[in-house]
Amino acid sequence: MSVAIAPPAPETLSAPEAIVEALLGTPLIERLREHFIAMADAITREQVTIAEIPAPPFREAARARFLAERLRAAGLPLVRQDAEGNVCGWLPGADPTRPPIVVAAHLDTVFPPETDVRVSARGARLYAPGIADNACGLAGLLALARAFVLHDARPAGPFCFVGTVGEEGEGNLRGVRALVANLPQIRFFIALDGPGLERVTCRAIGSRRFRVTFGGLGGHSWANFGAANPIHALGEFIYLLRRLPLRSGATCTVATVGGGGVINAIPTEARAELDCRACANADLDHLENAVRLAVVQAQQAEMQAATQRSRLAATVQRLGDRPAGEMPRAAALVRCAVAATRACGQRPTLDSGSTDANVPMALGIPAIAIGAGGEYGGCHTLEEWYDPAGRPQSLTRAALLLLALDRLPVEAPEQG
Repeated sequence: MSVAIAPPAPETLSAPEAIVEALLGTPLIERLREHFIAMADAITREQVTIAEIPAPPFREAARARFLAERLRAAGLPLVRQDAEGNVCGWLPGADPTRPPIVVAAHLDTVFPPETDVRVSARGARLYAPGIADNACGLAGLLALARAFVLHDARPAGPFCFVGTVGEEGEGNLRGVRALVANLPQIRFFIALDGPGLERVTCRAIGSRRFRVTFGGLGGHSWANFGAANPIHALGEFIYLLRRLPLRSGATCTVATVGGGGVINAIPTEARAELDCRACANADLDHLENAVRLAVVQAQQAEMQAATQRSRLAATVQRLGDRPAGEMPRAAALVRCAVAATRACGQRPTLDSGSTDANVPMALGIPAIAIGAGGEYGGCHTLEEWYDPAGRPQSLTRAALLLLALDRLPVEAPEQG
């Protein structure tokens, strides 16, 4: 889900905008635009192939192999897989000492291994779990790499095209964390995440995910009635969460609950998993403290209500931690993305999201996420769909953005 941010006021044309404008009239950009139009159907077919390779969290190996094979076939001279499972394809630059520009798309989906991922077509729409998020981004990544090699883009500095693992759910951004740790000198980072043409995600929504567990001795529902009941404690905990005074832009969702075994027994365990989000790390800290306090309060309330001697344990396990961050609107990366979007005839929308860009952004590396074209709906459901309309235009935008960033002076301030 995206939260719109008001775009910056128009400014006098300066370096990023001027570079985009100058590139727009070059034969290279025109060749790339024509290439994406001519290859539109082939890109869609490749997206279907990607979507039908299952890639649940921590099981992205088959899709990673496919991506590596296609990057090699595209003509990238160096393609490798790191220890975490990320696939990196390198397009050399004229100056190998320049820090690389990284373009990334995540390999994984939210769906478990048994999910039927076969693609069906209904009119212009393609239906399959993961067809948009993120088979669309991966197809765009391959299309860009292939086009740059075929049309001899010759960047000044190296480009690194990456398929990352572990972006979704409990993957906890493990792929991009490893990438940034092992490739510290990243100049710019662009995530291709899902469809779209107008959005420029320059604010990273942070999240923390928890499993809260209450545990007791259990017992017979009649003979031991009055013993501390973990499910009663869980209910009290959820009641307290519903009444938290959330700060602006913060959310706290109880996503799963479980516990108990039979209808005539006091359960020995009850648990819930939470997704907490905020646009600032300080707000995440505040929210985590509130969650932990609610656990203690619920535990104490159930113990005080017990009429039989018993015990009740409570634990809070952090399952994931995505950092929050924000790119200044005046940063060269954001300005280039806005200018490239306008150059393609669209109105840019600066928004918020939770993507691979969270990690580099939080570390001070200039980073954004953009869409790889087309329209979609039903994201993260079995009825997810994708329509490739407008994809060539979006890939032209991405190519224009990358080439403009490559032409920015290295010594220029990149945080605006």
